[in-house]
Amino acid sequence: MLRSHPWLNRLRALLGSSKARFALGEALASHDAHAAAFPFFARAAAAGLRQAQYRLGRSYLLGLGVPPSIGEALRWLRRSAEAGETAAQTQLAALALQGVSDDGAAGLFHDGSQEAASDYETAERWCRKAVAAGSAEAKVLLGFILTAGPESRRDPAAGESLYREAAQAGWSRGKLGLAMTLLRDGTTEHAAESVALLQSAATDGVAVAHHLMGMLAESGAAGSVDFTAAAASYKAAAELGHPQAQVRYGFALLLGRGIERNVFNAETWLRRAALAGDAQAAAVVGFLYARDGELPPNYAEAATWLRRAAEAGHTGAARILGRMLLLGTGIPKDVAEAAHWLRIAAANGEETARADLVRLALTRGVGVDDQAAVASLLRQDAAAGDRAAQFDLGLCLAQGIGVEQDDRAAFAWVRRAAEAGHPEATRMLAQLAERGECEPAGAETGATSC
Repeated sequence: MLRSHPWLNRLRALLGSSKARFALGEALASHDAHAAAFPFFARAAAAGLRQAQYRLGRSYLLGLGVPPSIGEALRWLRRSAEAGETAAQTQLAALALQGVSDDGAAGLFHDGSQEAASDYETAERWCRKAVAAGSAEAKVLLGFILTAGPESRRDPAAGESLYREAAQAGWSRGKLGLAMTLLRDGTTEHAAESVALLQSAATDGVAVAHHLMGMLAESGAAGSVDFTAAAASYKAAAELGHPQAQVRYGFALLLGRGIERNVFNAETWLRRAALAGDAQAAAVVGFLYARDGELPPNYAEAATWLRRAAEAGHTGAARILGRMLLLGTGIPKDVAEAAHWLRIAAANGEETARADLVRLALTRGVGVDDQAAVASLLRQDAAAGDRAAQFDLGLCLAQGIGVEQDDRAAFAWVRRAAEAGHPEATRMLAQLAERGECEPAGAETGATSC
């Protein structure tokens, strides 16, 4: 058999063979020459070669040799899938699970303003076609739909069977999926099998498997607690880029749990996770720089990380950032921005943030709108029985801060706080009694004494 030379492949491509064009495109793409490969994929795809249609769709999807276009990617992947290409069918199923589909409400016209909903119907339809053709990857995706998808589509036994088939075929994600399915069962027998599957997937380089092994070792869910093994597993997952494992490994280093304590290395791993978008990691980095500890205090650095965490919804970070801005701790004082972050923290249940907001309102350190927001928040907490909020609301009503001044209502709330054991409210009522001052006329109870 004559050996095929590169120049002969190019000649065949130029002569019009779709398979030759596709082969030349593959050869170029294997050397990262995607721009050069694209026209060969495009010609072979236009001629109806399903493998080329799949590769062309992937080129548009990933922006390989051409600007990304989800519309063009879906168009060519669909043509390839309908022609029987299992890789295209599996790709369309995976995209549908991410909410990218031209069959459902999401996809082509989704503006990205919010996370698109998964199109399970489309995903399952393409998965079943690919599974029928023997795709192990599709078995994993279908297994996920049947074990973790909407209740109406679940068939745990069938899903477990698909995961097992994929795992037996050596598919790492099949091992991972089967392990997670078995762990939900909670039996000792299944726990042992799960650990073995996770170890195998971890050997294959699956970061999630390392992370799960760390969680199992740390919690003792599959045996005894082993912080040393947990730290080793978290480190392996962290080095593979798993953000949650980077956070857990950072905490292990910070606390000296299962590994020698090292705050500097902890900061490095937590910073990596924070840069990947983990709000908790960003908050902890901010805390480390805001305090006087092993790391030299750096308030500007602390504010940067705390703001990043607060913007991602971390309540504790919002509270500390608010206090730093309120007091001007190492950063310029900004009462308006401080009120903004304290209000967010208070709305999420941070008591100290609520107290700071009340002090701001009582000293009129913030605008009328902020005072009204504080009064509204206090009224909600007071009505729910919070004695501190009852006392503070009484003060706001007495001084007309954020609400219309109302001595009668103010006294009523202070008295409720005192009856609930609030020390300042109790002292205030005692002082009024000593001076002979009584409840304002016309009070709801009609009482004339303190």
